[in-house]
Amino acid sequence: MGSFQMWKGVFVCVLVASLLVLSADAGPPSVRPKATSKGDPVRTASKKHGLDPSNFLVVVIAALTLVYGASRALKPPFVDMGVSGNQEAYEELAEAGEMQLHTTFMFVFVASGSLVLIFFFMSAMSVLITILFCFISSVAVGNLVYPYVDRYTNNKYAREVEVPVLGEMPLLALMMAPFCFACAIAWVLTKSWILNNILAFSLIIFFLTSVRLSSLKVASSLLLLAFCYDIFWVFISSSIFGKNVMVTVATGLNVPIKILVPLVFAHGKHTHFTLIGLGDIVLPGLLLCFAMRYDDAKRIDSKGGYFAACMVGYCVGLTICEYVVGTYHWAQPAMIYLVPGTLIPFTWVAYNRNEIADVWEGLRPGRLDKDLIAP
Repeated sequence: MGSFQMWKGVFVCVLVASLLVLSADAGPPSVRPKATSKGDPVRTASKKHGLDPSNFLVVVIAALTLVYGASRALKPPFVDMGVSGNQEAYEELAEAGEMQLHTTFMFVFVASGSLVLIFFFMSAMSVLITILFCFISSVAVGNLVYPYVDRYTNNKYAREVEVPVLGEMPLLALMMAPFCFACAIAWVLTKSWILNNILAFSLIIFFLTSVRLSSLKVASSLLLLAFCYDIFWVFISSSIFGKNVMVTVATGLNVPIKILVPLVFAHGKHTHFTLIGLGDIVLPGLLLCFAMRYDDAKRIDSKGGYFAACMVGYCVGLTICEYVVGTYHWAQPAMIYLVPGTLIPFTWVAYNRNEIADVWEGLRPGRLDKDLIAP
């Protein structure tokens, strides 16, 4: 599995930087696909739509996605961790995707460089990025459905086969590849918002199950850097580059890196949408995954643990953001609400439980989560 996991790691690194590039869909939430002369949809904002029930439906969808993603990151579906070797094998894979402190700085710098590159070479980069995301989203769809298909087929095709370049991989994954690529190609041809959401959901789960934060220290670094990144590129970049770089890039590219929800009270013959960028789900979601793992390792009651506190804070922060954007149509990077909305509740719970030092250092690399359990 070495070569296959290496390529998976490459996909994850590209996805992290890409999510940071487009983590702030900073325009008003009333958007719709509009065909250009080349047939490519672009997102256009309209101020005639005010606050809509779909704004709050976005919050529900994001929350449910995070609950599923965190649960799946904690334990893969249909895997008995009590069976000898399963827990160790899963931890070995998870450790390979563990984000370190220095990595958080690297991703932000790479994302900033990529953002500027796309800003100046939008036409040339658009095709390349579309191809790249179609490939990555195909892998993500396979990652999402593989456990369920494997369960349905009674592990009949779980044996490893040698694939050129990729190395060893499960036969079932190879058999599913045409279906996964077909999903991405269908989206390219139709630009269907439903297919967009399927690919986007798959990318979220792929990210949350492939990358893990080991401590509050790393989580704080990642989220605070993303917070500063959003503020600079949304609010300050126009004074340097003459245009709002984040909004220009986010509205100029059409890739499945956002979840679209049709407006309930839209007017006219066109379908209008509210949306949320995937970066606004997965980046705080990494902290929520860490919170759920910590709760599980410490045997903390789910109602009073870290995950519940972070989830409430996330929902409150996203609701406020949706209200402000939907009502006033101000450019609002969601991270300015989501970062304090998740970090503050997590830190508050740790303070009340006298575990600040424990969560700051967090889960030690190379050790099973059960090592956190107090003797």
